[in-house]
Amino acid sequence: MELITRKQLLELGLTSYQAQRITKELKPISKTKRGKNYNIQEVILSINTLLENKRIQKRTRTSLKKVIDILIPTLDNIIPISFTQENTSELQQLAQQALTTTLEVSRKLAKLERRSLEIKGRYE
Repeated sequence: MELITRKQLLELGLTSYQAQRITKELKPISKTKRGKNYNIQEVILSINTLLENKRIQKRTRTSLKKVIDILIPTLDNIIPISFTQENTSELQQLAQQALTTTLEVSRKLAKLERRSLEIKGRYE
């Protein structure tokens, strides 16, 4: 399960009001020092419900969509593959291993990209 704090949302480009509004209804998963950790999936759902409001300004809408585009690739999207045959061939095993490795690499790259945007947000 991936976690995110309000501070990290600020570093991704949201205002403090937007970060508070997104996490206001969410239950924190854990605490680190003074910050609360929220589940990324719940944060994405909260942002989507906020985007359904038609009265949101265009600039706010674009910043929220930008954060969603950053957060979605960091989710753990590994899909288990079940082959129906008892005697799976070597090719099927290699395909499953390749898929798992590819998904893991893409998730790690998305995490690194999110981290680089957080660092960039600190110094802007």
